[in-house]
Amino acid sequence: MPVYIRKNLSYTPPSIARMSDEDDDDYLQDPDQMRDILPQPYRMINKVLDKLLEDVWDILESKENKRPGEKRKPKPPKYDKPSKAPLLGQATALASSPDGKYLFAGLPNGLVALDALNQQSLSQWEEDSAEITSILTYAFSPTAYVLVTLDDMAVARLFLFTCDCLFFVKVMNDSEGGAKMLASRCEASLEGDYVGIVFENTSTKEVTFETHKVPREAWVGEIEAVEAKIQKEKEQQEKEQKEREEREKELNKTEENTEELPAPTEIADPCTEEPAKEQTVSFLVDALDETEKGDSSRAPTDPSASMIAEKIAHKFTPPTLVLRVRPPVPYVANPPSSAFSATQKVDATGAVLGMGQTHIMSAAHLESRDATFQHMHAGLVKYMTKDEDKKDEDVMTATFHFMNPGRTLLTGLEPVGQTDRPSCVALWWKGTNHLLQFSLLKVSKEPGNSKRRAMPVGEAPQEVEHKVDVVWPFSSKITCSAVSTCTSHIAVGLDNGNVTVWDRYMGLQRGVLNMNSKSTVQMLRFLDPALYPSSSMDYPPYPQRTATYMLAQYADSSQYLCDIGQATQDHPMSISDRPDKDDDVETLLESVPDIPELCLMVQKDGNLYLKDIQTGVEVCQLALPNTHQIMSPWEPVVAFGGRGQLLFVKGSGEEAGEAEESTDTSGVFVFTLRSYPTLDRYWNRLRTPTQLLVHPTIDTRLDALMKERLAQQALRKQRLQMRWGMLRSDLAVIQNAKEVVANTVTRQFLQ
Repeated sequence: MPVYIRKNLSYTPPSIARMSDEDDDDYLQDPDQMRDILPQPYRMINKVLDKLLEDVWDILESKENKRPGEKRKPKPPKYDKPSKAPLLGQATALASSPDGKYLFAGLPNGLVALDALNQQSLSQWEEDSAEITSILTYAFSPTAYVLVTLDDMAVARLFLFTCDCLFFVKVMNDSEGGAKMLASRCEASLEGDYVGIVFENTSTKEVTFETHKVPREAWVGEIEAVEAKIQKEKEQQEKEQKEREEREKELNKTEENTEELPAPTEIADPCTEEPAKEQTVSFLVDALDETEKGDSSRAPTDPSASMIAEKIAHKFTPPTLVLRVRPPVPYVANPPSSAFSATQKVDATGAVLGMGQTHIMSAAHLESRDATFQHMHAGLVKYMTKDEDKKDEDVMTATFHFMNPGRTLLTGLEPVGQTDRPSCVALWWKGTNHLLQFSLLKVSKEPGNSKRRAMPVGEAPQEVEHKVDVVWPFSSKITCSAVSTCTSHIAVGLDNGNVTVWDRYMGLQRGVLNMNSKSTVQMLRFLDPALYPSSSMDYPPYPQRTATYMLAQYADSSQYLCDIGQATQDHPMSISDRPDKDDDVETLLESVPDIPELCLMVQKDGNLYLKDIQTGVEVCQLALPNTHQIMSPWEPVVAFGGRGQLLFVKGSGEEAGEAEESTDTSGVFVFTLRSYPTLDRYWNRLRTPTQLLVHPTIDTRLDALMKERLAQQALRKQRLQMRWGMLRSDLAVIQNAKEVVANTVTRQFLQ
């Protein structure tokens, strides 16, 4: 660092004879000043070290003062005696159905469906080397569920579960020209109408986003046919079971009669039906043996359900590709050489902002700007990351949401009369500032494309690559996003700490919130509208709620509860500050289905807590046995069952053997949340199921207004009588006012 030394300056301190008597720095008056004054730059270094030591001492004092408060703080009750599910020792992923009746577990060799309450296996799909790592479930109909899975080889699969049977539908990784496609993200809409997948081409390293439409009408008819076949097979099996039981009863009677006769027991009669009896029960014995062996990698299933699923083997109609989106290309110069030709390709009015690709900046202009930047920051350019390193580090990924109709798309791109079906998909690419919206109902204008829209991927790619319909630009890079359950609200978190909330149903922006400007937004989540306090003076008179709470978590693990009401002016409430210890960083927040006030919190050290979202208080701690620990704090294998009554957690453990060999004792542990007394006050609360968005028809509105008018009829009569009673006094006041004005005018005229 440069050192500036003044001329004609002596660093030698004055002698004692020349020093003033009232000098405060004299060591005779202050013994702490016995050392000589240091010259520069050592005095500055000394000040920096003193300031550093003072800051460290302040931090130590603050931590020391917090310790007594933490010791006096009551600790939440700890529940550390969960039961162990016997069939899920090697489970790699867990997911519960939306209604909580079923539990789906991924295995190293397939997928298994179980009853969530008693963990009884119902059906299983097996395939070698198919280790399922992610499962997402959606309610397709009251009796059918859509399952979207990802395995360790980045293969996406689509399943359908109905009548306690799993049916494989399709592998979503369709290759293009022999190139292998890896799926990094796969999700579906709320009711499984559309499936979105993010693919990466291994040969070209190109990332694409695809949307596939599920043939709902065809699946509904096929599900009814499958249910009829399954019911027929079950009736046939029940009939055969009754005949088998009657046959066994007859065999037992014959055995009792033969035991009374003096016949030799060592010689078997070849005409007896004893071998047939052994054959009838051999299958049940094998099934019991499988259960007793405890082979967790191959969960035993219900023989009847598995046999029915294999016997039917129905192939459902596969979904079709409707949209393909590629990541935005880097900005390039405008190819036209003249300014006139360049302006012909851009919007003349400037009303369309778009992606910024259409501009009038030439290559020479961009080169001059680059040269200016290199000249002004020549000393710092060498520390910048090279483009080759950026390509290796940054992986372009997409986050997407399927949304129902609103007022954000252009006219003509929304369906008429279908308010509960997705109409568009919103996505943003990692490291970009734009949120893009594509209509799912757009039809290509090219002739003959309507007949070819159902072709597989790769045959007609130009038909499904549409231009973006709506572009929302932001001032900073997008880091996370979330939509409400009814998709009427969308929130976007930015790198600078801002959170933008939009009301899609009304087409208005609710506001921009900034809870923490020192960190980036990491997670956003809309809470259940039932938590939001309802007002007694609601208008219109039909039920409608437009506000709810939103939970925001930042990268420093601080959490805030936001009120996104239209008329509220409340500031976000901090429910969790930045933790002092690195192990206390929270990595997962998942709401309990039937208790929206509570959420499951997983810390970096592996501890599990149930936390009250509205107050930020830890209600209770859920602990695995001392011999086990959670699989991974960043991606734990957890799932709720029975609408929050049960919690399934995968724990890993090893047991040392005699010959220095360890035995894997990993398994899935079940916490019975309904039996914990600490949670009784939450279970006993009355919650009215409410929706954030209601689509009333004209008849509904008229009926509600007429009911309100009839309910206020008695009040209207009372107000009418009161008004007639006040009429005489009102007339007297008006008459007096007129007389005062007339007298004033007469007096002025006479004067």
